[in-house]
Amino acid sequence: MIYTFVIISIYLISGCETGVENSPSAGILRITLQSDPADTMLVERSDTFTVNQRYTALFMLKIFQGRVYQEKNFAVLYRTTTSYRQEDALYNILAMDSLGDYKQYTIFESLIPPGNYTSLEFGVNAASDYKLTIVALSGKVFQNPVELPPGEKLLVSFPQDFKVDENRVTQIDVQISPFKSITRYRDVYRFYRKMKITGVHYF
Repeated sequence: MIYTFVIISIYLISGCETGVENSPSAGILRITLQSDPADTMLVERSDTFTVNQRYTALFMLKIFQGRVYQEKNFAVLYRTTTSYRQEDALYNILAMDSLGDYKQYTIFESLIPPGNYTSLEFGVNAASDYKLTIVALSGKVFQNPVELPPGEKLLVSFPQDFKVDENRVTQIDVQISPFKSITRYRDVYRFYRKMKITGVHYF
């Protein structure tokens, strides 16, 4: 009798529906950052400085607090898919790769819920512990601090429609113009962050 009851119970449990659907699997959102390949020259008084492979140039950015928005909802972005908390990160946007092009950095690579999104946002600032450093072919070194204009918001918003699918990768490429973004003000450069999205890719 007990044996018969157990068999019937298993049959009923396996045959009934809970009405709760499985949650969709996350997708991966990757955000890259690269300097504009056409923006390599800085004119300072009578000197012209050009980014080149012979001398290391330095323009350190601090990137932080990434988010993507779905109307009023948002998803937090992390540096890697295994990260569990948001962290600030530093990137030299004047660094060059072995081919002589500006390096492309992956600044966020995060698991987020699938769906349609309308904008990207993250913090961008010049790293306060580093000066803009660039060397002329003659060997002359130019260094100057860089800072945001007074009252400028730390977060930069990029309106952009994109989607994230389950178990797939969406990549958004962001470009910054390093020298077009700065304007001399007395003994510093004001950093106006000329940035734009140059591509959205699905893998």
